[in-house]
Amino acid sequence: MNDIFFNPSHPGIAYGDGELQGPGEQGQFVKLIDNDTFQVISDVGDVPVGVIYNVDKLKYVIPGATDRNKVAVFMDGGIYETDNVTGTITADDDLTFDPTNANIKTASEGNTIVGKALAVEGSVVKFKLAL
Repeated sequence: MNDIFFNPSHPGIAYGDGELQGPGEQGQFVKLIDNDTFQVISDVGDVPVGVIYNVDKLKYVIPGATDRNKVAVFMDGGIYETDNVTGTITADDDLTFDPTNANIKTASEGNTIVGKALAVEGSVVKFKLAL
């Protein structure tokens, strides 16, 4: 399990009435797969709806693919900081998600935009959520 830094500096709307199916960590992007059921994105064609804030599970237990745990998901804007990044990001970059680990990376043409990088300090990116 990773120790991802994820800080909701000025959070948007948090949806806390859903369940996360399968494993997931704070700062990963999720898609909606059923009524109030989310799953970590895993394909470039997935439609992200938010970013995980909290998963109500035992700390050192990795859920199986069909296990469900209560989850709080931030959506509808907000400002966040994270080190859950792939590649190099600079301020003002449009951001998308990396389908292999559900974190953020610099977007290229044709990618789904999930946010905008506001500042980068070391390995931490401050971004505005566009979902």
